[in-house]
Amino acid sequence: MKLRSFFSFLIAGVLALLGLSAGGFYWLTTHTPLNLLAGGPTTTPAAAVFVSKQAPLLASMLVNPDRLEALRQVFATPEERSRSHAEFEQIKKSLLANTGLDYSRDIEPWIGDEITLAVIDIDSDGDSNNGKQSGFLLAVSSKNVDRSQQFLDSYWRKQSRAAKTVQSEIYKAVQINYKQVPIAQKKTSPISPFNPFSLPKTTLPPSFATAAIGGSSDSGNSPNFVLFANSPNVIRDAVNNVEAANLNLNNSPNYQKAFQQLTQGRIALAFVNLPQSQTELNPQVSLNSLAVAVGVNRRGLLAQTALVTSRENTAYPTLSEPVKALQYIPSASPLAVASSDLRNFWADLSSAVSTNAEVSKLVDRTFGDIQQVWGVNLQQDIFNWVQGEYALGVLPNSSNSADWIFAAEKSADSQKAIDKLDEIARSKEYSIGSFTLRNQKITAWTQLTTSQNLGKNNRKSAIETEAKGVRATVGKYEIFTTSVEAMDAALEAAETGSLVANQDFQTSIEPLPPSNDGYFYLDWPSSRAIWEKQIPLLRLIELSARPLFDHLRSLTVTSTGEITGIRKATIFMRLN
Repeated sequence: MKLRSFFSFLIAGVLALLGLSAGGFYWLTTHTPLNLLAGGPTTTPAAAVFVSKQAPLLASMLVNPDRLEALRQVFATPEERSRSHAEFEQIKKSLLANTGLDYSRDIEPWIGDEITLAVIDIDSDGDSNNGKQSGFLLAVSSKNVDRSQQFLDSYWRKQSRAAKTVQSEIYKAVQINYKQVPIAQKKTSPISPFNPFSLPKTTLPPSFATAAIGGSSDSGNSPNFVLFANSPNVIRDAVNNVEAANLNLNNSPNYQKAFQQLTQGRIALAFVNLPQSQTELNPQVSLNSLAVAVGVNRRGLLAQTALVTSRENTAYPTLSEPVKALQYIPSASPLAVASSDLRNFWADLSSAVSTNAEVSKLVDRTFGDIQQVWGVNLQQDIFNWVQGEYALGVLPNSSNSADWIFAAEKSADSQKAIDKLDEIARSKEYSIGSFTLRNQKITAWTQLTTSQNLGKNNRKSAIETEAKGVRATVGKYEIFTTSVEAMDAALEAAETGSLVANQDFQTSIEPLPPSNDGYFYLDWPSSRAIWEKQIPLLRLIELSARPLFDHLRSLTVTSTGEITGIRKATIFMRLN
C-alpha cells in the first residue's frame, strides 16, 4: 500500500470513529435520565393554551413518567431499586384503579413528555343564575398519534357495547366523545365544586369526555394531546381557548411574569390564580397568583416559587449566612425558624393575609388561641421589639409534646417589653424568681400547684412549683423557653454544638441560595408524631401523597427577596 493511500485510509478511519463516538455520546447524553437534573424536555406546558386565564389551578409534569422512574433508579442503591420500581407501579395502578385501563397496555405506548391537569370554572348546565361549577381537564401529550387514536377508539367501542349513553360530536373540527349523563341523575350536578382537601376518586365520573387535538399552531412544532374531562363543556372551552389566544392562560400577564422569575431547570410546575378578597375593596397589597417550578436535585426535589402581588416593590435578601441566633437551638430540634426583623415580617404577613378572608380567619384563630393561653398580645408584646436576628426552635420532651425555644437579638425596646411580660405574669398571679444555670442568671415565671401523694396509711399533699416560662439574657440575645430543661438545652447548644453545626441541617440548606431572608427547617421523621397530633387533617394529606411523605427526610424553605412585586422563595425537599 502506498504511503498516501495509507494516510487517506487512516484519516477516513479516524473520522469514522469520531463520528460514531460523537453520535454515541449524543445518544447517551440525550437519553440518560441524568439530563433531568437540568430540567425536562420543555420549560413550560404547551397545554396552557387549552386553559383559560381565570382557571383556578394548573399543574404540569414536564417529563415522561418512565424517565422519572429511570432517574430514581440511578440514585437508588441496589437494595432499593426493586422497592422503587414497585412504588412507581403502585402509583400507576392506583391512578387508573376502577377505570378499566392498564398503564402498560393502554397509556405507555403513546404518552409523551407532558401531563397537565387544570381546574376550570365552567357553566355546567347553561344556567348562569346558579353560578359556576368546577371542571377538570387532563391533557396528556402524545408521541404517537396513531397509537393514541387507537386507544381512544378502542375505549369508546367498549363503552358503547356496555351502555347506550355514549355520544359523539364534531365541535370546530374536533371530535368529542363523551358519556351522556342519565336523565334520572339530572338533579345532581355531574360536576362537583372543587374541594382542595378531598382525596381524588379513582373511578371515572358519570360524565366523562375525551378528544384528540393538536397543540398551539403558533410554533412550528405543534404537539398533539389527548384531552380527558369530566364534561364535554370543558373540552369545548379548551377548543375555544386555542382559537382565541387572548383567552388562554399562556397569554396571561401574571402567568408570564411569574415564570420569567423561575429560572432553574424544572420537571414540573403549578400555577394558581388566588381568590381575591370580596370584603376589602382597596387592600394595601393583594395576592394575585402563585407559580411553583419543581426541579430534581441529587438529594431530592428543589422548588422555586413566585408570588405575584399588586405592588411594584423590590427588596433584596438581607442575609448571606445563617443567623447567629441559631446557636441556641439544639441540634436535636426537629423544627427551626430563623431570620431577622420579625416586626417587619409580621407587618408584611398581616397585610398579605388580610386580602383573603379565610386565610385571615385561620391566622387570627391560631394566634388568638396562643394569646389567650399566654395572656399576651403577640404583635405588641413580642413582635414589635424584635428588629434584629431571631431563631425559634422546638425541643421534643418525654411526654410526646414539645418545648419551645425563642432567641432574639436585643433592641432598644427589649427591656421595656420584658418589663411588660413581668407585669402580665404578676397579673396572672405567677411568681417571678431568679437562679443560676450554667453560670447564667435565669428568671422564671412560676406557679405553685399541689399534688396528692397516696401512702398506705395516710394521704399527703405536696406543693410543687411549675415553670410557666423561663428567660435569660446571654450576650446580645434574649432567650425565652417554656421549661427549665429547654433553657438548659439552649445554653448547652451554644457550648457543645447547635443545630447550625448539625450535618443534616447543613445538607438541608446546601442547595438553597446563599443570599436569603432566613430559613424554615423541618426534620420530618423526628417531628411527624408531633404534627399529626396537633393537626388531624395532616393524616388525610399524607394519605393523598403517601410516596412523598414516606421518603421525606426534611423540608427547608427560604425567601429570596422581591422583584417588582414578585416575592420569590426556594423550597428543598430532601428525600431518602
